[in-house]
Amino acid sequence: MSASPIRIFNAASEPTSDKEITVPISFRVTLLEKSKIKKLAGSQSVSNYLRREALGGKVASKRKKRLPDLDDKRLARLLGALGQSRLSSNMNQIAKAANMGALPVTDDLVVELHTACADIRAMRHDIITALGIKAEE
Repeated sequence: MSASPIRIFNAASEPTSDKEITVPISFRVTLLEKSKIKKLAGSQSVSNYLRREALGGKVASKRKKRLPDLDDKRLARLLGALGQSRLSSNMNQIAKAANMGALPVTDDLVVELHTACADIRAMRHDIITALGIKAEE
């Protein structure tokens, strides 16, 4: 007795490993439940969060994608501001002038130096906060 074409097809279409193929699972939730799930997921994707919860922390995911969190957004803003500022260029010019002895100390310069130092302190604070490091007091 030979195998039926359906059995042959089914045997041939079986994956060689259950880790190779991913398949979607969907279910319905209320808007409030969806909001709570997204909040609980934090910076990880909702899919990874639910998979971890359902499988007790054992997750086989090929993708390392995660959602940006608030600190990532803060760092992005900070890096954008640094890129657009002339802070490092201006500080370098001041240092060169000081090294050559050609730096007249005026009230404007003192104000600019204090402003630059305050900007640097603010950036340092933002970076420390974004990285989750406790700042030295």
